[in-house]
This record gives sequence, C-alpha cells and structure tokens, in this order.
Amino acid sequence: MKQAQRIPEFSATLKKQSEKSLTLAADWAARNQIRDAWPAWDANKGRFPYHILIDPAKRAQQPQVWSTCWKTARAAQGLYSAYLVTGNPAHLAAANLAMEYVATLQVFDPEYAEFRGAFREDSPQGLHIASRDGMEAMQGFIAGYQVTKNPRFLRRAAEGADFLLRTMKNGQWPFGIAWPAEGKYRSQDHFCFYAGALVFAQLYAITGKKAYLTHGAIPMADTLLQKHVRSDGALGIAATRENSHHIVNSGELAGVYINDDGAGVALLSAHVVSGRREYLDAAVAAADFWTRVKVDLPALAAYPSVALFLADVYRRTQDRKYLPKIEQYARRTLALQCRSRDPLLRGCFIGEDMATHYDKRSRPTEYVDLRITSYALIALAKIAARRPAQWGCSYSCFG
Repeated sequence: MKQAQRIPEFSATLKKQSEKSLTLAADWAARNQIRDAWPAWDANKGRFPYHILIDPAKRAQQPQVWSTCWKTARAAQGLYSAYLVTGNPAHLAAANLAMEYVATLQVFDPEYAEFRGAFREDSPQGLHIASRDGMEAMQGFIAGYQVTKNPRFLRRAAEGADFLLRTMKNGQWPFGIAWPAEGKYRSQDHFCFYAGALVFAQLYAITGKKAYLTHGAIPMADTLLQKHVRSDGALGIAATRENSHHIVNSGELAGVYINDDGAGVALLSAHVVSGRREYLDAAVAAADFWTRVKVDLPALAAYPSVALFLADVYRRTQDRKYLPKIEQYARRTLALQCRSRDPLLRGCFIGEDMATHYDKRSRPTEYVDLRITSYALIALAKIAARRPAQWGCSYSCFG
C-alpha cells in the first residue's frame, strides 16, 4: 500500500524551535562522545554518557557510566535523524562512530555459532545478550544503512535478524536474556519484544527476504494485536506488581505502556509491508487513546516517545486531530532541555526515569539522560523535517 508522503503541518514556530533544540542535542552528543587519538587509544570510543548528574558535587562522587548497546544504538538513530535535518557532518560522524562501537558487541565467535549475530549488552567482554536491546542495535544499523548506503551496516542488521529467526525456529523465542558462554536462555515474554516487528518490516522492505515478513513482522504484529491491545485502544495490559516495566499501577494510565518501546510504529510498519488493515487500525486506536489523555505523564521520556509515535500516525493518516497532542508533548520535551553553560550538560535533556534504580535517594530531574535525549532527537527531527527525505526511518514506518 502506498504511504502518504506529504509532510504533516506543524506551526512555523514549533518547527523552528524543534530544529534549534535538535541541533543543540546533536551537538551535545557529538561533543561528549568518547573519542581517541594516538597514543591515547580507547576501546570505548563511540560511546556516550549514559546519564550525568547535573550537580557537579554529586557527580564527582560517582563514576561516569557509559552507554550500553541499546542506548548507544538509539542515540545513533537520533543522530541519523538529526543529520537528515541539520546536514551537519559532525552529527553523521558521531552516529557512524556510535554504530562502530555497537559493531564490536555483535557475536561472531566461532565457539558461539548458535548466537551468531546477537549483541552483547554491556561491553565486548559482557556475558549476556538481551533480546529487545539487540533489536535496538539492528534498528541503528538499518538507520545507518538508509542514510549512508553502507552495505556493511545492512549485513550487520540482517545477521541480528537472522539470529532472532533461528531462536523462533528452534523454540528459544521469546527470551529475555541469554548467556552465549553457557548456551543458556532465560524464558521471558514481554510486550516490548514484539516491537521487533519494526526491524523485520524494515528489513523486508529493503531486502525483499520473505522470511522477514512471514516469520518476523507478521507474527510479532499479530502478538501485539492478540495480547497487548486493550479495549480502550491503548497498548497495555492489566497492571500488577509483576507487570511493572514501562507501566504504572494506578490512575488514568494504569496498565498503559507509557513508553511503548516502538510497538506503535511497529504496527504501522507491519501494515505498510503487509497491507493488513488491522495493524493500521490498532495503531490509530492507540493514537486516539493518547488524544484523550488529560493527566501528566509519569515518566519524562514518555513525552518524546509518544510524540514520535503520534507524528508517524499524523503523517500516515493526515488527520489533524493528533496535532494538538503532538505539539503539547513536543513543548513538554523542549522544556526539559538543559541550557547550562557546562558543555557536559548543555543540549542534553533532563530526566532519568530509572533514577532510583541507580541511587534510591535521587530523583529523575537530577540527571540529564541519553534515553530521553535519543527519543527527543527522533521526535523533534520529525517535527523539524521540511521534506519527505528528511523524515528518517528511526522509530518510523517512513524513511
């Protein structure tokens, strides 16, 4: 089915603000990325700060944490999106270097043939892989291929997707974490795993390999429909103590996936490559749910996450009813950008939604964070885009 290609309308003021904010954030990432030069070699080159405490006194008391596989790859997707709008070679170079780091995490060891193509989670010496986080690496390589046409990036993404197809074939899917050295999988089933339909839909669109559609995108999208679409249209599930990831347990948004981890755009992408209307209908119903939400979102990264999904639905449907909520959430995102003169902070976005996971005494607003910044880069790039070619494929059914 042919996609609606016309760029949706946003106010000139918001587009200008979004492009300015986008540039600041991409500059922050390029400026604070680990680099090396002779003779100070550094195997971490390409990584970004995972998060940074804003208070320098508190920051001095803790070691700096550097981005993992998924955070590095998602930041690269944001930088590729930014580059399509800004045209700044530094933004492209930072994205490419980030994906070169991610490439060091991909498993090609002959003694781990079963895990060929998977991605280690923390470092090249890391002991485990995580299924959803490896998908983020694949998305990064797909975005890199779309921008640079580097065939190596496409091969890397395909190797990762082929690994997932093998786990489905041999009965190991769905799994949360696996340990290559032990040949062990942890059986786990979570909604965000099925956002992988986006990876498979994009690879099918690029390569035409039928298995990516029939064994990847469609089964994953079907699972989202069967298990994760509520009667009110929201993507979500019953809220329980055990189901706490990406959801809250009370209030208007109880059980809703406040950060859908790409599930919404995955449904849109599955629709585009399969032509099946039920995927589009489910994505539109989820978007309609967000237009009815009145409360503040309980996680700061959810603002750009929802905005980037709604922007895709707006462009796909050309329905202006999504515009007020996109603009509301975009402005909430813009307000979170750190304007400090400190080059370590300036341009990054405030909000570590897992703050208490790292320090029980801390709060989300005490950090700038790569996760919210990556989502913001992608969302603001969609709003700032002036031509279809500037709308990247990161977290999108377009591009």
